[in-house]
Amino acid sequence: MTSHGFRFDGGPIPALPGDTIAVALARAGIAGQRVTRDGEPRGVFCGIGLCHDCLVEVDGRQAQRACVTDAQGVETVRRHREGGPSALHALAPKPDRAALPRRAVDLAIVGAGPAGLAAALTASGHGLRVVLIDERSRAGGQYFKPRVAAAARRRLDRQHRAGDRLRGRLAETDVQHVSGRMVWFAGRTDAAIELGLFGGGEAHLLAARAVILATGAYERPALVPGWTLPGVMTIGAAQSFARGYGAAAGQRILVAGNGPLGLQLACELVRAGTPPLAVVERARPTDPRGMRALAAAVRNAPRLVLDGAAMRATLWRAGVRVLEGWELTACQGHDRVEAATIAPVDERTAAQTIAVDTVCVGEGFLPQAELARTLGCRCRQDPDSGAQIPDRDDDGASSVPGVWIAGDGAGMGGAQAALAEGEIAATAALSWLGVPTRPPDRARLRLLRARRFQCALWSLYAAPPRGQPRDETVLCRCEGVCFGTVRRAIAQGATDLGALKRQTRLGMGRCQGRYCGGPAARLLGDRRLFAPQIPIRPVPAAALAVEKPEWGGHRQAEAPRPRAPDRPRDDGPPLPRRTDLAIIGAGVMGVAAALRASELGLDTVVLDRGSVNGEASGGNAGSLHLQLLSFDFGPKAGARSEALLQTLPLQRDAIALWQALERDLAGTFEIALTGGLMLAEDDGGADFLRRKVAAERRMGITVDLVGRDEIGALAPAVSDRMTTGAWCPGEGKINPLVATPALALAARDRGVRFIEHVRIAGITPEGGGYRLHTTVGTLTARRLILAAGGWTGALGAMLGVPLPVHGAPLQMIVTETAPPLAPCLLAHASRHLTMKQASAGNLIIGGAWSAGTAADTGRPHILRDSLEGNLWSAERVLPAMAGLHVLRSWAAMNVDIDGAPIVGPLPGHPGVVAVAGANGYTLAPLLGRIAAETVASGPLPAAYQRFSPARFADTRQAATLTT
Repeated sequence: MTSHGFRFDGGPIPALPGDTIAVALARAGIAGQRVTRDGEPRGVFCGIGLCHDCLVEVDGRQAQRACVTDAQGVETVRRHREGGPSALHALAPKPDRAALPRRAVDLAIVGAGPAGLAAALTASGHGLRVVLIDERSRAGGQYFKPRVAAAARRRLDRQHRAGDRLRGRLAETDVQHVSGRMVWFAGRTDAAIELGLFGGGEAHLLAARAVILATGAYERPALVPGWTLPGVMTIGAAQSFARGYGAAAGQRILVAGNGPLGLQLACELVRAGTPPLAVVERARPTDPRGMRALAAAVRNAPRLVLDGAAMRATLWRAGVRVLEGWELTACQGHDRVEAATIAPVDERTAAQTIAVDTVCVGEGFLPQAELARTLGCRCRQDPDSGAQIPDRDDDGASSVPGVWIAGDGAGMGGAQAALAEGEIAATAALSWLGVPTRPPDRARLRLLRARRFQCALWSLYAAPPRGQPRDETVLCRCEGVCFGTVRRAIAQGATDLGALKRQTRLGMGRCQGRYCGGPAARLLGDRRLFAPQIPIRPVPAAALAVEKPEWGGHRQAEAPRPRAPDRPRDDGPPLPRRTDLAIIGAGVMGVAAALRASELGLDTVVLDRGSVNGEASGGNAGSLHLQLLSFDFGPKAGARSEALLQTLPLQRDAIALWQALERDLAGTFEIALTGGLMLAEDDGGADFLRRKVAAERRMGITVDLVGRDEIGALAPAVSDRMTTGAWCPGEGKINPLVATPALALAARDRGVRFIEHVRIAGITPEGGGYRLHTTVGTLTARRLILAAGGWTGALGAMLGVPLPVHGAPLQMIVTETAPPLAPCLLAHASRHLTMKQASAGNLIIGGAWSAGTAADTGRPHILRDSLEGNLWSAERVLPAMAGLHVLRSWAAMNVDIDGAPIVGPLPGHPGVVAVAGANGYTLAPLLGRIAAETVASGPLPAAYQRFSPARFADTRQAATLTT
């Protein structure tokens, strides 16, 4: 057998043919690969490329997953350090193309585990274009994983042989097996289901008439102190090492979890010559009280029961203890796990601490349902795990026409059930595509038996729920957020996952909330998980960037209709009967108005159909703008240009007010006036900047025209093609995820009541005040402030004064952390682009690229074209970012009026003030303060009369504003 190797952090590491980098490192006794920005070590955890904790730099390419990257041909591997430099752009330059490559197929099957293999074999031979997509290099999934290393080819067991037979049959079909490709995007068009694939440094699109999702499941971890230490991994990850590569993940191994997979891993380790120290099982499957379930298991799958008995005998002969009714309670160590504490579930016996170098954990499974959720498939929530489980009928059909789901991606059923479900789903999909088929009666019978067996098996392995994790236990392993941090955020008013995410960074890491979302939802009593992200997995920016047509200004949507509350309102303060002031809208403007109103002595209630900071404010990228963007001046802006120009002094004053609030509240909003640099790359752009700078100076804004040398000094990473810039030192950034909650907390401390998840159904004048009709009752207020962003116009219409407030659904992009690349706010003179670097090191990319709006819910959603075009513009300005992985994107409903904001009394209703505007986050503290002071004592100060809603009824004032 020929071995090869690579150098890891300077030292030699041998590797056998077929080894992944993670396996080769494990053979050498190295558990840690990644270092977080807080200096915490991380290592292989999931073993399937989902958690992204085993990241390494491979021959200069950052953020490569060691568990799925072949060691063959690799020369140099280094630990991945968050915020370290990225060299991928130098190795894989951005391709010059008009669009991502795209091809059409009849049936796409995602996932080549048991369900996907069975579906592919069933769909083959019918003259259709069938594609089987899988992220792994060889089909089989976790259950039928092949032995890929030469050292592991001997003594194949029945499971291995069955997998080899299936792979052999697949090779003889007309199905195209696309391996080594992950799905990063899924969307529906009128004619097809569109899938975005990435692999080998390239991205392309697949348009399928029908899709079968066979995405499988991933293991549910034990959330105990120390579960993020290198050497703590899932049972499935350790099983992949043993079954696929003949490698043990360590020398002193503890297996701890719930379910029969732990027994199978222990037997694999015995056969590999590294028996585990013990198997710790939370349930008591051999308890005599489970005899009825055992009998049911024997009736439906006698061979599997015999296999289980044989595993018990193997462990007994090897002297491996199986401790039933015990559980893992903590892991200890520094650079890797060094000890594990176990305790009886019933707490009747003293805990034990065992010296270990590896702990294999797994307490059930969670479906990989992100693709189904992205496509809009209806889901239900599992009450135990909090997971979203896609609904499907007896044929596997989802609620979305043309989409079927088979296997563990819609609930754990085991390999035999997955094989049957794959066949059934493929038969239904063929019929839907017009291919005559026979009913899959035998598959249905096999499925019935498999489900009965699984039901009996998990009755044997039923275990009591875990107790609540301690505050110091990590909940979000990507961002290092502990349970205590989340509990404090809930105590301070966070009522849903979105609010938790905005306040704590929970779920913002590479795994996109897959591990922390369910437990956090259970803490809240929420029935939803984090929205699925685009990209579904992190993808290098260089692979997705494509130039797209530009346009001027925001793309308006219809004024968004009022939506139902995000969730049933089953907790929180009750709706009062009366108040001095009701503010509708708990975004940053409404919160700022509430804080000022409380200072003025007004009894104030804030109502929102969602949560505080939950819409445009919480989705804001956090730029503090002081110069006009490319579409705010000149021909692109048209008649709105002057209105936008007149707003600049307000933005200057608002930035100063933000700074004062940060000081007065003795907190941090992460304000940094780094300056802003708008860049031009040709003569036309330079001329635009000259005219814009002159206009901005007339408004009293400090801004200068700079040349190439000055650009290089201000922002060295900016492309050399950018030859002229407009430098505005007063611009900067703020973190909306901390600033708005800080204002809301200060308002609460002054007595403001926030009533969340309540929709306003109507507003009627009553006795010198106003009666608000809501989904939870009525409230009478002497005064009102309408601060509902894009919904403000609809609220005005309830009082007979509709306002021309339009929604502008926009989207933003976040990359992985990087070294300093954007020391100031960056923009382009002729492209839609704004870019800044967060304090954590992530690049935040925006620039008013349009999002879409769902017809059924009215919610904004990501448009793939906007994602690609925004990345192209960003790379043109900052080439070094091409190598960064895009972690996520999000969409929010911005506000578009006529260029100027609205603040002032609603015509005919002196007790009602409307406030709204684009650049709303920058302007929020100032406009909120003016709104509160006007509604408290009026009238609107003369300096702000030009921004009054009365201008829409006064043609003379409108003419003054736009000339």
